[in-house]
Amino acid sequence: MARGIRSIIALIISAILGIGIIQYLVYPTLLQYERFESVMSRFGYTKETLVIFVALSCWLLYLQIEFRHFSVVYLYLFYSVYLFLLFVVLFTKAPEYHTFNGDFFDFLVWDRGTLIEAFLNLAYFIPLGGLYGLRANWIEFVLISLLTITGIETIQYVFYIGTFSVSDILLNFLGCLIGYSICLVLRKYMETSLQG
Repeated sequence: MARGIRSIIALIISAILGIGIIQYLVYPTLLQYERFESVMSRFGYTKETLVIFVALSCWLLYLQIEFRHFSVVYLYLFYSVYLFLLFVVLFTKAPEYHTFNGDFFDFLVWDRGTLIEAFLNLAYFIPLGGLYGLRANWIEFVLISLLTITGIETIQYVFYIGTFSVSDILLNFLGCLIGYSICLVLRKYMETSLQG
């Protein structure tokens, strides 16, 4: 009974979290980009779809932790949608093309839009770090994540679909690091709860 109540509370919290993240962070930021605005205007339920994806992802993750069992199907579905959304965000939002920004800390300004964009650049990569945390040791994680992120920035620059930004590499790596750390903590929690 208590587990059922906790699951319902987790669903409500996940829904509030999904609405908050999409309504107040992601959607307003994406609307700043012309391409996104025109693409999202073609599908009338973009915001609702993103809210449902975030809410269900959080709630299903909670259920797996609660029941101490991770479903491979959940991981496949979540990462399929996540990687598609990440691809869309990374390769269609750039206001400038084929430019290079070597400033590590260009996001450290007192501008709400810039700070939100920096936060989202970090947050977008937390799930990717979690994926690496499933199998990679520390050295493999650092190499794989830095190569992936640098590769993304290079592709954006070379193919005229974005800016090569050193600050993005820093923020994306920090996001991966957070995801990797969360995955390690969850793995340790699951292992100790199964042994105990």
